[in-house]
Amino acid sequence: MGKLLEKRSDRSASAGIGRNFVAMMALQLGAYAMSLATFPYLARVLGPKEFGVFGYAMAIATYGTTFTEWGFNLSGPRAVVEYREDPKRLNELIWSIVCGKAVLCLISVGLLLVGMLLDRQLAADFRVVLCSWVAVVANVFTMYWLMQGLERFRLLATVVLVARFLMLPLTFLCVHGPEDVVVAALIQACGPLVAATLSVLVAYRTGVLMRPCISVTSTWRRLVQGADMFVATASISLFSSATTVILGATAGAYQVGIFSAADKIRNVGNIIPAQINQVFFPRISAVFKRQRDESARLTALGLCATQAATVMIVTFFCFTANGISGVVLGGAYSESASVLRILSVCAIVGNLSYFIGLQVLVPFDMAKIRSIIMLIGGFVNVGGAIYLIPRFGAHGAAISLLLAELTIISLYVVVVFWRRKLMNYLICGFSKIRQV
Repeated sequence: MGKLLEKRSDRSASAGIGRNFVAMMALQLGAYAMSLATFPYLARVLGPKEFGVFGYAMAIATYGTTFTEWGFNLSGPRAVVEYREDPKRLNELIWSIVCGKAVLCLISVGLLLVGMLLDRQLAADFRVVLCSWVAVVANVFTMYWLMQGLERFRLLATVVLVARFLMLPLTFLCVHGPEDVVVAALIQACGPLVAATLSVLVAYRTGVLMRPCISVTSTWRRLVQGADMFVATASISLFSSATTVILGATAGAYQVGIFSAADKIRNVGNIIPAQINQVFFPRISAVFKRQRDESARLTALGLCATQAATVMIVTFFCFTANGISGVVLGGAYSESASVLRILSVCAIVGNLSYFIGLQVLVPFDMAKIRSIIMLIGGFVNVGGAIYLIPRFGAHGAAISLLLAELTIISLYVVVVFWRRKLMNYLICGFSKIRQV
């Protein structure tokens, strides 16, 4: 009887993950379909130089969003899993995270003004950056982390897709040439603002968001709990955003445009692996303490699925990069094809290391080790970018990313072999898969 109940539980968990994966795939495919409808248009209409300014502004805004997010996108869902049966404590959690984000947003604005005084490129493109900063403000009120922790993935998908759909026509109606780069940045940032508004309304209508419950102590506790996740998330920004900023400062807007275009295409190809990771995270967190064997099985299953999807997509990109670049971007972006190939190889290593760090180290309370390793990788990328970009432009940026990803996965392998319980956990998971 016990084995029968265990099998039913396994089937129920797998079915839940399957439904969540379908919902998140619908979200990402829909979102990227709308993004793909505007991305080639913007790349062609703005041209490589102004598209580079656009990408530079987005990268700067990403710093603000990363700082304001403070790792709540990862620590938040874990806390929601713990409190979702207690409405009062869940409401306190929601408001403490919102207050924490608001404080961080104010600090980020101050840092932006200081950056404008120190960075001539930032000062030159300040209007575009300021419009992009609307997305940072929107992030304060975004409730994606709440829906993820509640495993309301279909609801999350609906909110994001509606917001994207509402903003889609504005790009074609309002952006007609390089001189409209400011308008393009504002439209891009208003999508997250609409999504944040809708997510707050949904949280209120479903009853999980109640009257404000503001506590300085609770807010501080959430900031402390999210610190390790923030270091890891900030380290990721040392890969993407820092690379773009260094490109803009040392190689010019044209090289930013070449790199950003290739990176956009790479991100489209990474839809499936990213959603596998996102869907497995709350479920693994929920069963880790009470069903360690089941958690190990889900971890191994997710790891295999992530890497299989990544390898297929990377193979496709490596063989078709020239054709994709020509069709999507046009002849002005011919250099993006070779950059895309390098970034695609980065995805194989990066998706593997990200999954191991999030789904293996974090459940074993090794978030701090994960953060340190990712920070080391971030510094490797920045150092590589500073050396390689002046010599090789966008290609140097892609190579520095690959070096950083190789550094991270190498350190993760050392940690897994060093901590025997991690190795046993993975071995248990893969043996469970073979038994099915």
